[in-house]
Amino acid sequence: MSRNVAHPAKEPPRKLRRTALFVLVSTAAALAMLLVLPPPGVAATTGEPLRENPTSNIAAFGGTANSANARYAVAAYQQLLGRTADSAGVDFHLGRLAAGGDRSRQTFVYALLFSAEGSGQEVGRAYDDLLGRPADATGSAYWTNHLEGHGVLDLRVLLLASDEYHARAGGTNSAWIEALYLDVLGRASDPGGLQYWLGLADGGTPRPLIVAGLYLSDEALEQRVDAYYQETLARAASPAERTEGVAYIRTNGERQLRAKIWASDEVFEQYLDAAVS
Repeated sequence: MSRNVAHPAKEPPRKLRRTALFVLVSTAAALAMLLVLPPPGVAATTGEPLRENPTSNIAAFGGTANSANARYAVAAYQQLLGRTADSAGVDFHLGRLAAGGDRSRQTFVYALLFSAEGSGQEVGRAYDDLLGRPADATGSAYWTNHLEGHGVLDLRVLLLASDEYHARAGGTNSAWIEALYLDVLGRASDPGGLQYWLGLADGGTPRPLIVAGLYLSDEALEQRVDAYYQETLARAASPAERTEGVAYIRTNGERQLRAKIWASDEVFEQYLDAAVS
């Protein structure tokens, strides 16, 4: 979904400028990590590619798949971990779902998303989305460990600020800013915005700060909210859901919003049909 935000031709976009100042402190920590992170720009062919199209489906899953909770669990494995559910895993998590309601479902979804496997899947998604390749072994191990105690902001901001992404965009600050607009805001840059961010980049502002200013803008977070609703419910978020989702990401984080959507009644009701034979 594209939202063209009008900016004055010679004045910095006010919302994005305020956001950039707001994230200065948190980005300083990201800059410190950038100094110790193995450069994601090192070409590598190792690492598992992201499995986007699991071949299994609920009907092909034997044993415990004949209940709404089990069907829900199997589908969660497929979408959140990108793989077929194993019987032992489903049996284990059915206990979390037995109480019913959002709370038990959210506990289950958190267990998947915030596991080492779930964190590794998030890393794979980010590398695939932003760098167009699977994560190399070193980068995957580093970020998987990092995500077990942190959000995805550091991961995505530093990949977007990396030398590899900059070179992939065209190798100039102007091309890099244009690529950021497309990947972060889902649209081409406007003249005022391009002039503002390019001035910062050419003036020596650290790339992570520029990326964070764009990534944490309302416009960008609305894109993220819509993407999670589309992925999970095959629909865009309503205006109210979009506003609530942006606030939820700012307060809690992206994976937490994804878990909240997955734990909703709207998702679970898809699995309340007759048992799979």
